[in-house]
Amino acid sequence: MYIFRLNLKRISVWILIMCQMFLILIYFYAQLRPNKRTPQYGIKFLKSEDDFGDLQTTYHTLKSNIILKTVSTRQSYIDFNSSLCFKNGTDLASMKINQGINWKCNCLPGWHGNDCGLPEVLWRAVLANKKPIKIKGPRTFERRVIYLFKVDKFSEYLADIRINDLGTVVDLFILYEDDTTDYLQGKLDANFCKEYQHKILYVKNDGVNLWKKIKQYLKNLRNDDIILSSETNELPNRDALIFLKFYDHWPQPIKFRYRWSVFGFFWMHPGRTITGGGACTVSFLKESFSNNITLLTDNKTLSSPVYKGLTLGDLNHYGGWYCDYCNDPANIVEFLASKPTNVINWDKIEHQKIDNSYIEDLIENGVYIDGKTELKKAHKYQDTYFAPKFVMEHDWKYDFLLINFYSKADYYDI
Repeated sequence: MYIFRLNLKRISVWILIMCQMFLILIYFYAQLRPNKRTPQYGIKFLKSEDDFGDLQTTYHTLKSNIILKTVSTRQSYIDFNSSLCFKNGTDLASMKINQGINWKCNCLPGWHGNDCGLPEVLWRAVLANKKPIKIKGPRTFERRVIYLFKVDKFSEYLADIRINDLGTVVDLFILYEDDTTDYLQGKLDANFCKEYQHKILYVKNDGVNLWKKIKQYLKNLRNDDIILSSETNELPNRDALIFLKFYDHWPQPIKFRYRWSVFGFFWMHPGRTITGGGACTVSFLKESFSNNITLLTDNKTLSSPVYKGLTLGDLNHYGGWYCDYCNDPANIVEFLASKPTNVINWDKIEHQKIDNSYIEDLIENGVYIDGKTELKKAHKYQDTYFAPKFVMEHDWKYDFLLINFYSKADYYDI
């Protein structure tokens, strides 16, 4: 009897083990079997962007069909009683409160004119001009702004700022690079400035005869559209460009007097300003410069009495920013090493061996690249023109241009 009970227990244990093994096999079979039908409900994991491979290119090339939009200026203005006011330059809140009794546009600080459409920098340029300027506007349709500039690995940060800061103002960015490199194309393929890629035309060109080559691809180009060109480290004033789009009868060509920043917006060159860049209409470029875009930014040409035009900016109100050596130390060293001796005057540079530690020391102490010129400290919360608005609004992204991390005094004063 005892032996029978013992055998029965053993058989029961073996049966339980076999049942467990059978259940485990069924579970693995169910998990490994491919499902031919996709369930209509349940949890699904979305693929990351990397799983989709190469995304469709959104920027333009010379093979693209580029059509510039025609936009009415009416959407940028608002009626208050009998006054037509520019929205960006008008204190809309106070106007609505006093709508019944206020018959004039109430301008925000930094804006002027009957319709509050004249930004400070342009208003001062008009006042300072020797001959009276009778600005007419607003126009029925906006002028289109076409902005041409070169991009390389040393100007990537500033190109990013320019495109994002001016993205809603400029109608077409023409970005070009030398035939010897594919750096810019690689960045665009990797979604550089993705939000505005539909406004970017990529071209391989050395800058010579660039506009003559490009203009034939712009089918609906108008004679009063604006051509803007500048060097790699120049950031034109956004408000000034908005004005040029909406008004007529301003002198040509337009030049920009930039605030001269060094290593970032926290240092200023003692010279304070530098003149550069250029803008004019399509017809002016053709008639005065024979479509040679390089003459639009040539200071020797623009200093001629024939091309007086209008300079935007003075010692306290700037037509933009000239950000000199605004990069990290390693890129500055590489940039200087890539330049021929006739471009950099090495006789003026004390420290013949330029390395990362040398550049870091210059940034910390506020000394220019020549090792001699003392820079002036800029104040982030005091200077109206400390940096472009987009940079200030995205300080987490451009903190290295806003804060001198090599200076302990600046670092702990954040």
